[in-house]
Amino acid sequence: MSKPRITFALEKTDDAPGELRIYLNPEGRNLLIKELAHLSEESDHFHLQDEDWAIEVPLQTRAYVPDRESIVDAVKIMLRPDEWDREYFPHVLESEVE
Repeated sequence: MSKPRITFALEKTDDAPGELRIYLNPEGRNLLIKELAHLSEESDHFHLQDEDWAIEVPLQTRAYVPDRESIVDAVKIMLRPDEWDREYFPHVLESEVE
């Protein structure tokens, strides 16, 4: 069994925001799913960090395509129920009007 491998990378681009790419091996996928399933109003976030500093979920810092990607070495995933957003961030619930 391999250690979990999770890599977040941003596509490098000159003219637009790049695509976020998430690379996972099966153990990394299982760990990420476990952490996502654990989110609740009592435990509303978790951190993914460089594996040398990680307290919760380790991130790999080697790009799969180094010349076309920038590594993201810290990620915070947060659960935000609609009730919280209505109170603190109502603008995220507004529909876009064209």
